[in-house]
Amino acid sequence: MTSTNLRFKKLLEPGRIGQLELRNRIVMAPMGTNFATRDGYVTERIKNYYEERAKGGVGLIIAGVVAVDAPRGKNLDYQVAISDDKFVLGLGELAEAVHRHGAKIALQLVHAGKLAMVDITEGITPAAPSQTSFATMEALRELTREEFNRRMRRFASIPTNPMTRELAVEDIRRLVKRFAEAAERARKIGFDGVEIHAAHGYLLSSFLSPASNKRQDEYGGDLKNRARFLLEVIKAVREKTGDSYPLWCRIDGREFGIKNGITPEDSRELACMLEEAGIDAVHVSGYGGIIGGFIDAPIVYPAGNLVSYAKEIKKLVKIPVIAVGRISPELGEKLLRWGKVDFIAIGRSFLADPQLPNKLALGKRDDIRACIYCYRCVGQHLEGEPILCTINAATGKEAEFRIQPAIHTKKVVVIGGGPAGMEAARLAALRGHRVTLYEKEHRLGGSMLFASIVNGDNEDFLNWIVTQIGKLPIEVKLGKEVKPGLIESMNPDAIIVAIGPSLVHNQIPGAKARNVFSGSELREMISGQDRAKKLSWWLRIALSLCRPMLRRLKPSTLRWLTRCWMPLGKNVAIIGSDLGTVELAQFLVERGRKVIILARNQELAPEMSIPTRWRVMKSLRKSGVIIISEIECEKITNKGVVITTPQGGWQTIEVDTVVIAEDIKPNPILFHALEDKLPQVYQAGDCAEVRMIPGAITDGASICVKI
Repeated sequence: MTSTNLRFKKLLEPGRIGQLELRNRIVMAPMGTNFATRDGYVTERIKNYYEERAKGGVGLIIAGVVAVDAPRGKNLDYQVAISDDKFVLGLGELAEAVHRHGAKIALQLVHAGKLAMVDITEGITPAAPSQTSFATMEALRELTREEFNRRMRRFASIPTNPMTRELAVEDIRRLVKRFAEAAERARKIGFDGVEIHAAHGYLLSSFLSPASNKRQDEYGGDLKNRARFLLEVIKAVREKTGDSYPLWCRIDGREFGIKNGITPEDSRELACMLEEAGIDAVHVSGYGGIIGGFIDAPIVYPAGNLVSYAKEIKKLVKIPVIAVGRISPELGEKLLRWGKVDFIAIGRSFLADPQLPNKLALGKRDDIRACIYCYRCVGQHLEGEPILCTINAATGKEAEFRIQPAIHTKKVVVIGGGPAGMEAARLAALRGHRVTLYEKEHRLGGSMLFASIVNGDNEDFLNWIVTQIGKLPIEVKLGKEVKPGLIESMNPDAIIVAIGPSLVHNQIPGAKARNVFSGSELREMISGQDRAKKLSWWLRIALSLCRPMLRRLKPSTLRWLTRCWMPLGKNVAIIGSDLGTVELAQFLVERGRKVIILARNQELAPEMSIPTRWRVMKSLRKSGVIIISEIECEKITNKGVVITTPQGGWQTIEVDTVVIAEDIKPNPILFHALEDKLPQVYQAGDCAEVRMIPGAITDGASICVKI
């Protein structure tokens, strides 16, 4: 057994939930995918998706949000359903696909209740414990026009403060039966258990929450009454499936940012009630509202954010407790060793790397591709689209991007060591091609380098892909800017141009002043790639002496150093409106600067996923960042920036330092210089089309499956 294998001994140890025996204690957390048909049928796409995770060595897969009352009660447009026998064939094939690889699979049964967005957009009043209003329009605040037009405009016909429909007792009894029938179908077609989804604001959860349950009958009032619906579901499921069929519940350890919501005391008492009712485990999550979950609750940050609620419940119950919430393998192992919980549920990290358990078992911890928590996956749901992963193009497209050995080995040259170039080089080498990778700077990373300094989660992916490049038979040539003549002399079979975008400098009068930096000047200065001509002579000398060291430092170290010194005053204006502008503003605020964003556009950071933008924009406003949109910058003076306001007047924004974010556009010059001279020439990443890291990774993967 390797040292890494010993490090994760408890994670890799077999476990049991009721009668269900699992090969390890790693659970794939339930997540909606939008991979089904609109009617709810299982597709080849969803079978491939789950089968790939089963191959990766997971102990248990919980297939998320399976609708028990479809077509009603659905929160996703393309949600798997189990409300009728017509769905069992595809579901059975899904179970078989997972079982072929030694994993077990359970279905998470759900009715979305007040969050049944499909009902809402079809003009059907959503079901809830009580007739209450909910602020749908809150979700529209930070959307870009494109996002609104693509998805949310269907809400335009809904009243600003729409009402939910209070379920009658006969409706509750009908839905109890629907849950039980769904569980029975799952058992008959080979699923290894079911999870009742009583969390995240869905129907059963909303009955549990005093914030949404205002009923005066036997289903409202104290916790015992509020839990009655859920307990009746459990009883009905047991009557249908028997006492030995594995059954558990997902509950909220707490509701965040919701007045009179579920408290930790409620969740502990509920867990004891559920154990007494006969469930086999309890899965402890958390909820913070449609938007609050990404803003007010620690569901996003920090790591291990919900573990404390699971630990407290573990003290009170004898049944297994499943913990979830950004739990790394290291933290998961500690929790299991200390007996704090029994199973570790991992969600988004399985999107980034389906092979996570196998790599732990083989002692390859450094080979695990780490999730960067950009929430693009969740953001897809909010736009009615299938989930995607920023750093794994194969998520949801497993058949399309399966790595197959090349029929003919080719000499492949990749120009550019950013995310697109590195992913292209990595996959080409994995397919057996002979790969040479050129990068004009003295280290790999491209745009990811500064992105990793500003956002630490990005560094995990950068470290991973640079490590993979180093482990593969790839010839890497740094500090070498490639010209067409060099490539022609090499006579390669295929060329991938991934040199990044072209920068368009904003020609604002006064931009050459010493207190004004372009975004690229600031990036290069901090990462040791620039001579810092605008600084004083003694700072230039100091940076010149430090440059060789700066080029070798990790982004995390450079991030720490920026807390000690940056070439910026206390009051900073950032002129721009893209993702980089917003991330830089947050970065500077964390380093004690007062920041003003001056944006020509009304919308900020359209490249960000919707959940991340919600969180970041609220954080910026809370930190005192001033955002002035739809302005024109007339000139920069020694006092600050002179702008034209939307009303047409002039105003001087007084600051010490100005950072101007360049516009970026495709950069096809090298591609065009080569495409007519050599047989296979491709372009990838922002030099082809500006789509940031997700587009870069997808381009690199798409090209390499063709070569």
